[in-house]
Amino acid sequence: MTKNSNFSSTIGIAIVGAGYWGPNLIRNFNNLDDCRIQWVCDRKPGRLSYVHQKWPDISLTENYDEAIKDSNVDAVIIATPVSTHFKLGISALKAGKNVFVEKPLALNSEQAQSIAELADQRELILATGHIFVYHPAVTAMKDTINRDGIGELCYAESGRVNLAPPASEVNVIWDLAVHDVSILLYLWGQEPVEVRAYGQNFQHSSLVDVAFIYLRFNDGTVAHHHVSWMCPDKVRRFFVSGTKGSMVFDETTVDGKLRIVDKGIDTRTNQRDDEIKELYYKPGKIVSPSLPNDEPLRVECQHFIDCIRDRSAPKADGHAGLAVVRVLEAAERSIESGSEPIQINSE
Repeated sequence: MTKNSNFSSTIGIAIVGAGYWGPNLIRNFNNLDDCRIQWVCDRKPGRLSYVHQKWPDISLTENYDEAIKDSNVDAVIIATPVSTHFKLGISALKAGKNVFVEKPLALNSEQAQSIAELADQRELILATGHIFVYHPAVTAMKDTINRDGIGELCYAESGRVNLAPPASEVNVIWDLAVHDVSILLYLWGQEPVEVRAYGQNFQHSSLVDVAFIYLRFNDGTVAHHHVSWMCPDKVRRFFVSGTKGSMVFDETTVDGKLRIVDKGIDTRTNQRDDEIKELYYKPGKIVSPSLPNDEPLRVECQHFIDCIRDRSAPKADGHAGLAVVRVLEAAERSIESGSEPIQINSE
């Protein structure tokens, strides 16, 4: 995209949705110097009253059309239930607004593709709320891969488990696996060609609450993700293996969230029958790089504003959102088909 000089020094935004996640977006965008929250929109008066108590200077409305028709609004932030993302996103794009949509981009790949294509056609910025793409640890992992720090990629695995939210309109795949899939595709720089998943609903009448998702890429690399709503402990672990070493990102640790490990040492290799030495194997050198103490959401919000000003594509743009939705959709289809492998055609 080319530089656009239509924007003043301050970019006006409207935030739609003031429920669980909306206030975090309001807080971060409100603290940025180069944007202004023109409106916060929510259909529940109680949520608007909550926003007014914390940010009394922000204008409030229950009318979405009022917000997107305001000429002072350059961008719309959508933090509503996923079932509303398509309608709200399309309306904002048709109104000529740049759009940020919380994860996942849409309920299915057809909707996600329509949103991404409309943004391209209108030459508008579309960002998907894949927050972990902006986490300092994930950024460091990507940099390590790019400089061949762990060699050629081999496989990845992750665990993301906790107790279920009190109410959800989507299953555990769309709630939790969306994060790990977004990390994986960002690190790999490609989409998988096949997805197979196993899942069950043990405590929910209709929603899958435990799932194991397997992905295969065209270059032979593979990945495995485990998500669950049935564990009392919070687990947030992402592991990547390469031919020269590995990386472990554990979000739950206070220090050393990222560990980069050299290829292991194994004295049993090429052991001669007459050789006298201690036999052991252990990891190689372990480095925990110093990471910036940046809140990923603040980085994500600032990046969106910068992309609007520079007319550049976000790290997690609409096409990244579409790619993740394709995988989640395939995983769900696999479970519904008795865990048959589902082919993905990104074309």
